[in-house]
Amino acid sequence: MEHAGKNVKYEGRASGRQRLCFLALAAALFVVADSGRFLAVPVYGELFSLRTAGLVLVTAFCLRLALAPFEARRVVCGAVCGFLMGLMTLLGLGYSLNRSLLITPWRYAAALAAVSVIDAAFVGAFLRLTDRGRDRERVEGSLPEAGFNRAKRLGRPGGLRLWLLLTFLTGCVYVPVFLAVYPGVYSYDASVQVLQCFGGLPLSTHHPLLHTWFLCGCLKAGLVWFGSAQAGLALHSVLQSAFVGGVFSAVLCRMRRRSAPRLFLALSWLFLAANPYLAVFSFVTTKDVLFGAFFLLTFDMAFDMTACPEGFFADWGRTALLWVCVLFMCLFRNQGIYVALFFFCLTGLCWIRRGRRAQAKRLAVFTLTAAAAWYALSGPVPALLGAERGDMREMLSVPMQQLARVYHEAPDTLDGEERAYLEELIDVQALNSYVRVNADPVKSGFRTEVLKEDPGRFLKVWAAVGLRAPRIYLDSFFMGNWGYWYPGASQYWISYILFDGAFMEADWNLLGIRRDSRLPGLEEWLRRVTLTPAFESVPVLRFLFNQAFPFWLALLSLTAAVYRRRFEEALPLLLVIGYWGTLLLGPVTNLRYALPLIYSVPVMAVRAIGWQTKRPGCSSLPDPE
Repeated sequence: MEHAGKNVKYEGRASGRQRLCFLALAAALFVVADSGRFLAVPVYGELFSLRTAGLVLVTAFCLRLALAPFEARRVVCGAVCGFLMGLMTLLGLGYSLNRSLLITPWRYAAALAAVSVIDAAFVGAFLRLTDRGRDRERVEGSLPEAGFNRAKRLGRPGGLRLWLLLTFLTGCVYVPVFLAVYPGVYSYDASVQVLQCFGGLPLSTHHPLLHTWFLCGCLKAGLVWFGSAQAGLALHSVLQSAFVGGVFSAVLCRMRRRSAPRLFLALSWLFLAANPYLAVFSFVTTKDVLFGAFFLLTFDMAFDMTACPEGFFADWGRTALLWVCVLFMCLFRNQGIYVALFFFCLTGLCWIRRGRRAQAKRLAVFTLTAAAAWYALSGPVPALLGAERGDMREMLSVPMQQLARVYHEAPDTLDGEERAYLEELIDVQALNSYVRVNADPVKSGFRTEVLKEDPGRFLKVWAAVGLRAPRIYLDSFFMGNWGYWYPGASQYWISYILFDGAFMEADWNLLGIRRDSRLPGLEEWLRRVTLTPAFESVPVLRFLFNQAFPFWLALLSLTAAVYRRRFEEALPLLLVIGYWGTLLLGPVTNLRYALPLIYSVPVMAVRAIGWQTKRPGCSSLPDPE
């Protein structure tokens, strides 16, 4: 290997004795994890079962790949990633069962060590199997003539023909889904947004105005052109699904240009387009769909920018395209600007540290102009149009839920003054409606005007109570977001696909929109699939379709980039990590909030595996154009 010579302890295939040792180690790890002597419940299932026997064999094989031949860098990277995954596994298992796994602290520590080693074995095996990128990296176009001749012989991979083919195939999936849910899935916050434009509710930036105008503009067009809001919702469904399908196809084409195999491309298309959950969401009236599409474009193009900043910023077309994607990503969801600033600021600091000051200055100009455009379109412009600012309570889901948890479950922790202030800040009925996994009941009674009168008092009370009840605060925080980092179970996300709509009562559904399915059989199948999915009983699918899987994949991709010393590939993952961090501060775990991360799974997977081509003059990634 190129840089691992001093790390190699021994070479060659593992001997029979070593294989037996790995098998014995794997068996011992599962005894600790699943015997019931170290934890109150087994981690992976019954110890004496065919499933566990298969897992032992697979783990033994992964241990052999990870450790033979021994390489210190691979072991350290695998161990760090494995420990984080093991910690999330045990914590998430406890929260999913709503019970403590602890028997004694040292036994819990032993179980954590066992689960971490199992996860580290899989990570190490993955790094070993995909290690070809470090010493046999494919170089395309190292000689101009060779690249030209190859292009003439094979044509341009990932071009217009492939995009048209993928878009056509996606349309073949989307058309019957559209007819089944015709005119669309009028759900989530759509009724509130419609009331802001057609009813008596004041226009507000609580929901991004760009999405409100897009939705209500389509409904208005249907009323004007066809005399029907049903037709307007159908127009919204067609435009949104066409854009999302086109984005999927474009990203898959770019993956093909980066040497992704055809089989992986087909699997990625199945995941994005033929996945019934994502297909249904393409027709749902929620801002997260379009936000997710722009997030995916931004994430994919960020790899080009970080790998070859000199060439990227020299191409004004690609720079402008990324700028537009970043702007629309920020306009379609309020936290988009924070995610973008987190990524661009850390990337600029990294470039300065690595001596790329000229590129860092260009990135600063890029970021400042995008942020200025976002500020103008989300601040002064809405104010001129009479739009009210969104309620700041949306940002306080975590602290208000923590205070409500103490009020509800440990009232003796509060003194009289704190209790009186809390009942003034949050309606008593809302406090009594507290549930551990959803902040919406408490948030509905939060009085923002009380907070604005004295923000310092709120912070003082919240901090003082937290110092006296730190375990309750920490437990409340994890209870509200474990579904985003534990892939072993689903937290609310299945039932939160509101397939039959939301706020459909006459007082809310001002335009009388209703479902008028043209394929009732398929509609019933989609309803059953989204509400009671059969894949939950299939271990691999249960893991892949879980909303926590994207974060685990991002963690694996980050580990692979560090292991291969391709640090420029780690920077775009800050977008995923940054957005995931905002989800942890939200009111509830919900599939639609995780859509941008789920959309990004194929791009992260191809980076983790290491399929790419390298162009002269760039760090490691190709010029996609």
